[in-house]
Amino acid sequence: MRDYRTMTLSPTGPLAQFYTFNASPDEDQVFTAVPDGTVDIFFRCCDEDPQAMVYGSVLKGKMITLKRNATYFGVRFFPGAAEQVLGCPLDLFTDQDVILEDVQDCASELVEAISTADTFEERIDIFTGYQEYCCRKYEPLPDLVSWVMERINRTNGEIRIQTLADETGYSARYVNKMFKTHIGVAPKFYERVVRFQNSLHLLETGGSSDFADLAHRAGYYDQAHFINEFREFSLSTPARMTCP
Repeated sequence: MRDYRTMTLSPTGPLAQFYTFNASPDEDQVFTAVPDGTVDIFFRCCDEDPQAMVYGSVLKGKMITLKRNATYFGVRFFPGAAEQVLGCPLDLFTDQDVILEDVQDCASELVEAISTADTFEERIDIFTGYQEYCCRKYEPLPDLVSWVMERINRTNGEIRIQTLADETGYSARYVNKMFKTHIGVAPKFYERVVRFQNSLHLLETGGSSDFADLAHRAGYYDQAHFINEFREFSLSTPARMTCP
């Protein structure tokens, strides 16, 4: 990937980040999408066959192919926020790649406009206008879902679902149902995502090769648990991440 650019946004709205890059002019490429709880709308901008795909939250590492000589433009939503634009419960998109036009009939004009735009900034403006058209006012997540997600984040994924249920006064079944509908994954799986993302952060900032200590700090049972889950989620190993 070449000419990678991003714009990270304020956490007060639904959008987390815009990003763009150019694929290799010589051959198709692949990259790995890892679980992070987010939903992306991914535009392939090219003269022939422009396309927009909705990528729901993945449940394990997933290889995505990039068409050669194309420019890509992506929109990433905070966990739970894409529902406002897509107009559908997010569990319908979990681990799925869905053509945006299959979700919204009016999306073909958006795909054409973004594909033919000249700059990253123009594409951001076009999508922002489309988002405002889809949802005149951003509605936050239900309080229950927002509270459970924040509680999981603050405890680094180290809290029992029954404890969350007891603290909210709802049944564990109801908490699971509400969370999965609005976030796309069950709270127990989201806890795994939080631990994995925490381990990635520790690897990237510390570069530690003491994986037993890192596993403990990230909230895993032991080193074997950490390495197995890391391999499942990233299709790689912690050792490769720390290689120069």
